[in-house]
Amino acid sequence: MRASAKYLAACALAAFAAMGGRAAVAQNQVYDPLPPPGSAYVRFVNALAADLVVTPDFLPTQHLGTASGQRVTSYAVVERVAGRPLALNAAAGGRSGHAALQVEAGSFVTVILEQGSASTIKVVPVVDRTDFNQSRARLSFYNASPDCADASLALDPAGPAVFQAVAPGTAKARTVNPVTAQVRATCTGQSAPSFALTGLEAGGMYSIWFMLPDGQPTAFVNRDTTAPWRP
Repeated sequence: MRASAKYLAACALAAFAAMGGRAAVAQNQVYDPLPPPGSAYVRFVNALAADLVVTPDFLPTQHLGTASGQRVTSYAVVERVAGRPLALNAAAGGRSGHAALQVEAGSFVTVILEQGSASTIKVVPVVDRTDFNQSRARLSFYNASPDCADASLALDPAGPAVFQAVAPGTAKARTVNPVTAQVRATCTGQSAPSFALTGLEAGGMYSIWFMLPDGQPTAFVNRDTTAPWRP
């Protein structure tokens, strides 16, 4: 039986929670092999205005586009992360960047690739929250723009805030009832086009992104997924 995306995430969280001594998700949800102890999960996000190629020394080459559905990869298992730098090179639209990440075992890490100088790409790692709730959906809101000092997300039109005061290169998360809603992301007077949160499911994990890839604000949502690990 093939696990759904939410079950894969739950399985990973169960294993990692056990490593940290926290209560694990019920083991009857384990359908795929769990990664070995000492592993972490890493995904990449393209916050640039051009197609991006990321060449890690710990995963296969990653190709990310500029459409909403192409900007975010699945989480992938990285084994034996403790005590070693995770090196990567990035190239997009004449810009390039390099980084050596230090990642803790048992963590989920989002690596945002964004504009640095006129010729460089800035690499911004974000350690993600890993709380899981079977009866509610989890939303994470990322400010993926170095030019936005204070990003917010609110129900549209003129609804209450869902997230406020999210600094550049950081994220905030919360659980919500899995309902449909129209939302809008803003930053210091700039507003991205509103979009719908639809198809939220109990136990699902979703990321909402605010970025300024070409100076124009954009925001979108994707469901978090994890690539199955195979020994």
